[in-house]
Amino acid sequence: MRHGLWLSFSAAACFPLAAVHAAPGSGQTQTIVSKGVNISKTSDLRFGNFAAGTSLSRFSMDPDSGAIVQLSGDAVSLGGTQTAASFIAYGRPLETVRMTVSQNQIDLTRVNGTEKMRVDQFRFDGGNGTRNRTLSASGSVAYKLGGRLTINPNQTGGAYIGSFNINIDYQ
Repeated sequence: MRHGLWLSFSAAACFPLAAVHAAPGSGQTQTIVSKGVNISKTSDLRFGNFAAGTSLSRFSMDPDSGAIVQLSGDAVSLGGTQTAASFIAYGRPLETVRMTVSQNQIDLTRVNGTEKMRVDQFRFDGGNGTRNRTLSASGSVAYKLGGRLTINPNQTGGAYIGSFNINIDYQ
């Protein structure tokens, strides 16, 4: 058995190495290493205070002005803190970035309860809600985000909270 192993090894070692010829050549490679784009939240999306109605009610937050507009129903906006969410993106100066909301809709849940309200139709500021922006010469750009709040008929009173994710990428 050892003899068979020895012969196999020996035969492999006896191939002439001089038969291999190498030719000179050259090539190039290129890569770009870039700093990633980062995002910082500067304010939360806050719809303010409401009195529930007896019908399904919808309110929209304008991302440019932060104004609340009643779209339907008989719930009443009572004011309070009403602000569009705002973010600042940081990255390579003059590069184009695109911001997106990870979810199409989120549920707000009543603190110390299980009741829910829906937020959907997220919109970015800039008139037509464009998500593509060019970073400034200093490498930053600001975004604002609004959305639509749905209040159920006879919604249970209390504070409702939820969260959403923002993604930002170079284009």
